[in-house]
Amino acid sequence: MRLAHLFVVSLFAVSMSAACGDDGGGGGGGNVDAPIVIDAPPDAPPELTGLGKRCTPSMGGADCPNTLGCLGPVGSTTNNGMCTTQCIMNATFMTDAQSVGGAITPNPSTQDAVCTAAYTGTIGTAACNSPFGLTPAHTMLMPNTTYTVQYACGITCGANNACPTGLTCNATIQQCRVM
Repeated sequence: MRLAHLFVVSLFAVSMSAACGDDGGGGGGGNVDAPIVIDAPPDAPPELTGLGKRCTPSMGGADCPNTLGCLGPVGSTTNNGMCTTQCIMNATFMTDAQSVGGAITPNPSTQDAVCTAAYTGTIGTAACNSPFGLTPAHTMLMPNTTYTVQYACGITCGANNACPTGLTCNATIQQCRVM
């Protein structure tokens, strides 16, 4: 029995030595190993599956898994929208006598966590930063008027204005958009 145990231990030691042994290059005066060469391009960033995925607005969000809808030109039948989640319903602000908007209540930045949970990307940052559905609807803000606005999640541009695949940075507002 002791001999069988010794045989198993020696077999294990020999196999470990072979697995970890010298490959004949570099160290013991043998041939020098060839340098390691990476011959494949790096993997492309994975396509987004939630917030930021390109979608078709006329499909009503059916092509947006894990989010509530597709934000883009209303009625569009092309893939020019972006999957998103609403982060604020019915925020309000008031304009002054010169039609300048005041503070938005609640502050959209307090809802960024909703957006972060919906974002699978690694470029840019998810934020509650995309207003839509302004009421009353005007081409320009009117003086001394209270407005209600909805907010959806968006993606702020990353370093050097980088955005996830399929989106482009609008540098003026620092948001990734379908262009």
